[in-house]
Amino acid sequence: MKDGEAKAIPDDQIILQAITHVCVAVDDVEKTAKLYSRLFGIGPWTVRQVHTPSSRAKVHGKPTSYTLNFGYAKAGAITLELVETVQGDSVYREFLERHGEGIHHIGFNAPTPLDAELAKWKALGIEALQVNYRDDPRYGWAYMDTSALVGCLLEIVCDPMLGWWESAGLLGMIQGK
Repeated sequence: MKDGEAKAIPDDQIILQAITHVCVAVDDVEKTAKLYSRLFGIGPWTVRQVHTPSSRAKVHGKPTSYTLNFGYAKAGAITLELVETVQGDSVYREFLERHGEGIHHIGFNAPTPLDAELAKWKALGIEALQVNYRDDPRYGWAYMDTSALVGCLLEIVCDPMLGWWESAGLLGMIQGK
């Protein structure tokens, strides 16, 4: 290959793009957001509740519905995400039961479609713990079982619009919050 030539990336290779956020699993989003604001000057916070029906989500491969509270704030170039499980089973609830509050995952943009990305990870022996599909099933996000490999879960965000909203700090505004 000559200098300046682009190297072709194999279709089956995992390519993580920009880090969009770091997520902390918490018992109470509102309380934790106030603490981050008061002690560390992080904010303002966008807080919202989202219910995901079992038709659009799986936990450990099984359709599952759940309700989560989210808190988002910019901390420099990264979005800090707080997540609380309100109802149902989720990987967040499992994490809290095993470890207590703490860093749950690092979110990365990844190429679409989501199922093609999931197949690449599975070929490497890495399973998705929880998958969320958008209305268009090409798009969504998944929490990959990477704790033993890298010390935390990695989230792949296979949604060109959502990834852009998060990285630009516009997620709350786009969703009307």
